[in-house]
Amino acid sequence: MHEVWRGLVASLLAALLLSIAIGTAKADDTETKQLACSMCDALAARMTGEPEQPFVFRSYEPANGGSALHPSLENTGFTYDNALVMMALYGCQRKAEARRVADALVVALETDRRYNDGRLRNAYRSGPVIPGKDGMLLPGYWSTASNSWVEDGYQVGTATGSTAWGALAMLMAYEETNQQAYLDAARKIMTWIHRNTADPKNVGYLGGFFGHEPTPERMTWKSTEHNLDIYAADSWLARLDPGGDWAYQGDSALQFLKAMWNEAEGRFYIGSAPDSNAPNVAMSGLDAELWPLIAVPEFKSKAGRVMEWTDVNHGVDGGYDFNSDRDGIWLEGTAQAALVFREIGRPERAEPLFATIAKQRAPNGLVYATANEQLTTGLQVGPNSAPGDFKYYRLPHVGATGWAVLAALGINPFVGRNGQATTSSKDSPCPPKS
Repeated sequence: MHEVWRGLVASLLAALLLSIAIGTAKADDTETKQLACSMCDALAARMTGEPEQPFVFRSYEPANGGSALHPSLENTGFTYDNALVMMALYGCQRKAEARRVADALVVALETDRRYNDGRLRNAYRSGPVIPGKDGMLLPGYWSTASNSWVEDGYQVGTATGSTAWGALAMLMAYEETNQQAYLDAARKIMTWIHRNTADPKNVGYLGGFFGHEPTPERMTWKSTEHNLDIYAADSWLARLDPGGDWAYQGDSALQFLKAMWNEAEGRFYIGSAPDSNAPNVAMSGLDAELWPLIAVPEFKSKAGRVMEWTDVNHGVDGGYDFNSDRDGIWLEGTAQAALVFREIGRPERAEPLFATIAKQRAPNGLVYATANEQLTTGLQVGPNSAPGDFKYYRLPHVGATGWAVLAALGINPFVGRNGQATTSSKDSPCPPKS
């Protein structure tokens, strides 16, 4: 009889603990959705111009109420950042705002001042889009020192990964609206990538082009992150347009990704050295570790080993660093890690990362690029710049905010809602504005 009672008590206790766990999980999920909605509100508040006017978000805002950015960022909206923001706004069902950004990318694709071949620049003039006589405006500033207009070589160039993110954004816009123009834009972008950045000697795709027209410099290294973006966009296109050769083109990127896997260490190399398929062993990049786990189905089984390596080599108190020097928190990457943990069934690992993100928001509601005043990456801005000169600064960043929204809503930007195993609801997670 005592055994029966003990068994009954044990069963009741187990049921109670399960109920508490489910209730806690629901509460945590509610909090993360509230965080996402708040960040979407902050993004929407940055938009100006007419309600249906195409719009490019400025990537960075002045810090701590400051009035100015470095001139090279003052009117700069990076294509990658705007792709993320567009996806985040669709996630919050801020459809009108998201469509303004999607339309801006189409305008950029169709009205470049020199090219009409399917490429996107790495950045455009931020704000409401008003094309000039030469088409879509590019960022730049007047230098009193040289008495000339200055445009940054990276911003006017075309990185392969940034361009592929433009295609990913167009694919999400198409699935959200069923507007053919967005699907056509994605096709055009990916066709340009296949024709102009495929490595003629090996599998995979080169880094793109740096510098000004008419003769930008070809980047001959290959990036794990870039090839991952290409694979994801081609796979998405193959689902929507099975008559194309998207799967074949994407397979070249996939073979490169497989070549970047380090079986001994359980992690991915950041990419290849110039003019070869030899891995770059001198540095690591957080996105190169995280993104394959949620973009390539066959890599998901590597998640345990990859995250163990990443914790040791990129983990810092409260989040993750971009590279392995672990000199601070990269908030964009910390949001990426939160999404990965949710996608691989480890939501308890995501919760403290969302807590970090919630604490690292500027007064305007955007997420800072880094928790530190500056953060090193080990990367170069351009082929002739100083090694390691690409850094992040403690500035409110729409790209980091976009990733945080996607992570909080559980939206995988590499596959879209329809490509996820559990399709997220298209009902708005955010209460309507009164």
